[in-house]
Amino acid sequence: MHPSRLRGALRTLLLLPLLVLAGPSVAAGPQGIQAGAPINDSGTILLTDAVATAMANSGAGFVRVNFRLGPYPSDTAQFYSTYDTIVNRLRSKGLQVVGLLSNESWHGEQWQWQENSWEVAGGNGYNTYIDQFGYMAGRVAAHFNGRIKHWEIWNEPNCYSTSPWPGAYEGCSYIYPSNFAALLGHAYTQMKYYNRYDVQVISGGLLSHNLYGNNADSAGANYLSDTYWTGVNVGSWNWIRANAGSYPLDHIGHHLYVDQGGYVNSNTLSQYLGWVHNAYVAYEGSATPKKIFETELGWTTDSVSEGVQASNITTAYNVMRGTSYVASAIWFYLQDSPGLNYGLYRASGLGSTSQKPGYGNYVGAVTYQGRYSNQTVHTGIDGYFNSHGGMATNGSPYDNGGTPWVHYWDYGYVQDLDGGSIGRNAIMSSSSGTFQVRSGFWTTYLQGTNHTRLKFPTSDEFGYGSGTRQNFQGGYMTWDPANGVRVF
Repeated sequence: MHPSRLRGALRTLLLLPLLVLAGPSVAAGPQGIQAGAPINDSGTILLTDAVATAMANSGAGFVRVNFRLGPYPSDTAQFYSTYDTIVNRLRSKGLQVVGLLSNESWHGEQWQWQENSWEVAGGNGYNTYIDQFGYMAGRVAAHFNGRIKHWEIWNEPNCYSTSPWPGAYEGCSYIYPSNFAALLGHAYTQMKYYNRYDVQVISGGLLSHNLYGNNADSAGANYLSDTYWTGVNVGSWNWIRANAGSYPLDHIGHHLYVDQGGYVNSNTLSQYLGWVHNAYVAYEGSATPKKIFETELGWTTDSVSEGVQASNITTAYNVMRGTSYVASAIWFYLQDSPGLNYGLYRASGLGSTSQKPGYGNYVGAVTYQGRYSNQTVHTGIDGYFNSHGGMATNGSPYDNGGTPWVHYWDYGYVQDLDGGSIGRNAIMSSSSGTFQVRSGFWTTYLQGTNHTRLKFPTSDEFGYGSGTRQNFQGGYMTWDPANGVRVF
């Protein structure tokens, strides 16, 4: 099999930091946003508290952060200190981070990360650059373990600008599929096999467009197929699956930039997602839990009007929410900057007067908290969320088996949340009222027959002896230092 190629050369991530006008916290969901480079080449933090607040107020639950080195020669103590500030700032607002590790996270030249490719050199794809990159990925995952769960490995591996001779590709961040397979394998094993960090690895976002027609090659699906093929037949993917239980990716990253000159067609979006889904299902099987993360999605108002951009936001997120194998779609991006007018805000500021029409469409599309799937409001759950700490405390909705929306479950309505200061929890509403089951109690509540025995809560946690207690329709739970969690 000869790896297929994508053509194209696109964007650089920039950010023009401006003031944000503080606003009320809004409900968040599993969708996301990004704000350009988090630091500049001098190490100055561009992802300020004002920017983080604007992202939290947009309704996004995830923020994609490019862990670029900037002035640092490698992942030094200063590098970690800088990104600690950024990550802690985002997490304090309940935002979950998708960390991007790319060629900006470990210095090297394109020829170095393309060395020993199967496609050109007949090798297995592994090389010195990939070796060093993988160990760096393990160190970064270790440092942020417990704060960052999702890591994206590489950015647009299929993007190139020139083909100097047949079979050779240069420019952008292009890496041959065999090299990419080796990169994923080494990073994954350093993060999840040799070191058991609580992370999910997303394969770097495949660039997709329709500059050369709508087809699986333009969608990035052929490149993904080639990555699987070389990983399995040339690289170490079979060994990794046998020993780590999975091929070395938990989800598939993807970038949708189709119909950039006008209104987007929902059927085209679905077709592109389908091609990518089919590519990995061919190797993973139809029952795979792996999903697509759209880690970039956007339309620039250099090419379409602000009204068309707004319409495309609604169309795109309707497709994303309606596709079961899409985990999240991260809008590119928060605010316009020179040459990159994809923002929900104009370059003039982050106040309400600078919002483009698409801002309201985005907020409406990504707001899950307290909402049913038809986006009507469950007033009890919505009110509880807002009066008990909002997103910073409760986190964002996620799919725990019943969709991330408010849904009916046996004895009442429930919404599952994660990413806030209290960890995984559920806000539950029944004829007994609306209450929250938190972390330790929640884990025990889901074990065995405890749910059917206890049914829904009739109180929140409260002090009880040397510990805590929570009452339910069918009994109660307690915790104390001597006995842990017990069910009565």
